[in-house]
Amino acid sequence: MIRLLLDTNLLIEEPDFALLGPNAGQIELFTSTLCYAELMEGEFSSNPMVAAAAVIQLAAVQAALGQGLPFGAAELPAYRALCVAAQRGGRGLNRARRMDMMIAATALANGLTVATRNVDDFAAVAGVVPVVQL
Repeated sequence: MIRLLLDTNLLIEEPDFALLGPNAGQIELFTSTLCYAELMEGEFSSNPMVAAAAVIQLAAVQAALGQGLPFGAAELPAYRALCVAAQRGGRGLNRARRMDMMIAATALANGLTVATRNVDDFAAVAGVVPVVQL
């Protein structure tokens, strides 16, 4: 059984589970409340159609995946370690990268693999937390 934490980009566009090969039928899906927070940013669009679509999309994803894994005290040590690894790997820690490290820490603390379209966002920590492109 492959246990995946879906990154925000996979909540927006359907993951390509075929990339998992023969294991595609044996997956358990999770996401993070952090991914929901990123997804909610669409609700603040000045375009009412975009904002409405974001609300509907969030509701649909939450119906499918539940409320999401929280980021809390259990994830903090993993977050600290991943930030250090990213910095040592030459990656700056801007806002977007910090969010990626928090998502990766959630996966690490819960024994999950990060699933994303943007594996490069997690390249500096791929040796610490498993990452797969979907």
